[in-house]
Amino acid sequence: MSVLQGSQADVLLWSKYYYVALTSLWTYDCIICMPDSVAFILDSRCGLGTVFYLSCSYLPSVFMLLNMLLTLLPHGSYTLCRFIYIINICVGFLSMFSAECIFILRTFAVWERERRFAVFKIINVTAYLIPIFVCFAEFIPSVGECSIPGGIGYVDTKARSIVIAVYSLLVIGELETLVFVLYRTFRSHGGWKTKNRLIRGLVHHNLLYFSCSFAFSLGIILATTFFPFPVMHMIAETQVIVLSLLVTRMHRDFRRSDRVYCGNDGTDFSLSTFMAVTPDAHVSIGPV
Repeated sequence: MSVLQGSQADVLLWSKYYYVALTSLWTYDCIICMPDSVAFILDSRCGLGTVFYLSCSYLPSVFMLLNMLLTLLPHGSYTLCRFIYIINICVGFLSMFSAECIFILRTFAVWERERRFAVFKIINVTAYLIPIFVCFAEFIPSVGECSIPGGIGYVDTKARSIVIAVYSLLVIGELETLVFVLYRTFRSHGGWKTKNRLIRGLVHHNLLYFSCSFAFSLGIILATTFFPFPVMHMIAETQVIVLSLLVTRMHRDFRRSDRVYCGNDGTDFSLSTFMAVTPDAHVSIGPV
């Protein structure tokens, strides 16, 4: 066995261990959070926020299943490998997109549901999605050999540049969302000293989510530049799972804190308006 074949075998072995551990983490969290998740879903009104929450909650299960097929199946054709890999990318993208949309809805609520801001964000999101779709279309033909077990072990320079471009766009988009939230908070709600607990919660959630996503995206960019493709792939898989866990927990905790704050225990409360004139005023943050 050559040195290259030995290193590839080692990477495949360690990736199996890693993906089994990551899947176990996801499964464990789903089990312990199942009562809260079911209660949240039954208590929520149908809306975009609920749809995105469900996507973040259950798409990662499909995502990890596809990844485990690539890693643990004893053998498979090149066509099957590429098909599973493409579906895996699409499911991971939808999960990440749903998480981002939850924070976009929250930003829209902090801006008091202004129509002009909503139009701007729709155009803005479209402007990000178009180059990302183009990058995906260019990435698939650029990947190297795809095998089962193992998935894609090598990509060319063009594909690496595409990965860097996509995650750079992700960082810029998330930073933009964070800036809009902070700007409105400081302009209309007293900044860091605001006594509105829901506004503080929104700002803290945005900061935490951006920090985690930025760390993962930076890791992916560096791994794409300096390490073999399977290393970047493991970081990207972890990003999807960790951010999904984070955003679903944030979403449930935010709704719970809103109910406690407003004293609406057991009442269907949609967070449909935004009123924060005084610290003790009824506060609700849109259909988030």
